[in-house]
Amino acid sequence: MREIVHERSNGGRRNHQHYHRQVLIEYQRMNQVATEYERKHVYRIECNDCHFVLTDRGMNAVLLSDRAVQLFSTDLLPDTVSFVHGDYAAASCSCRVRDIACLNCGNIVGYHVNVPCKLCLSQPNNGHYWMFRSYDISAQQIYVQLGPKGTDLPLLWGFVRDAGDFSGGFFRSGDATAAKLSCQLSVHLASSVPLVVHDPILQKVIAHTFNDEDTHNKHIQFCR
Repeated sequence: MREIVHERSNGGRRNHQHYHRQVLIEYQRMNQVATEYERKHVYRIECNDCHFVLTDRGMNAVLLSDRAVQLFSTDLLPDTVSFVHGDYAAASCSCRVRDIACLNCGNIVGYHVNVPCKLCLSQPNNGHYWMFRSYDISAQQIYVQLGPKGTDLPLLWGFVRDAGDFSGGFFRSGDATAAKLSCQLSVHLASSVPLVVHDPILQKVIAHTFNDEDTHNKHIQFCR
C-alpha cells in the first residue's frame, strides 16, 4: 500500500511539473507571436466601496474617444452588477451607455456600452462593452503560481477562454445560473496550476480549467 501511495505521489508530482513546463513554453510562445490582446494581463475587479468581487475577467483598458482616461473592462455580463437608471450619451463620443451598480452595496461601478458609436467601432478595440471606472473599483492582477521555487507569472488573456465559447445563454434564456457560470474565470490551464492574487493578501482564484470535465460539461450545458 505504501508503495502504491508513493507511486501515485510521484506521478502527481511529475504531472504537476509537466504542466508547469507547458505553461512556461506557452509564455515563451506568446511573447513571440501572440496578439496585443492575448498579452494583456487579467485582473480581479472589486467594488471600491464594499470590496465585493465583481469579476475575475478584468482587463486594463483606455477610453477609445479619450485615451488619457484609464478604465477596466470585461467581455461577459457579470452576474454581480445590475443596471441603474436609463441610458445616456457618453461624455466624449456618441456612444449610448447605461450605468451599472454593485449588487452587494448599490455603488455605481461603471457602465455598459448599449450602442457603440461609429467613431469607436472604427478604431481598434478589445470587444469589451462592460466598463469599470478606475476610481469606483480596485483591481488586482491575477497570477499563475508556479510553486515555491518558481516566480509567479501574470495570467495573460491568451490563457482565458474566449467569450464565444459560452454562446451567450444568459441573453437568450435569462438563466441566472448561466450568467454565473459563463462569467467566472475559465482558462486553458490544468487544475494543478493554481491562480492567485497577491494583494491585499495571497488568495486563490477559483477558475474552470480544461481538465475539470464535469464542470466544463455543466458550463457548456447551461450556456447553450
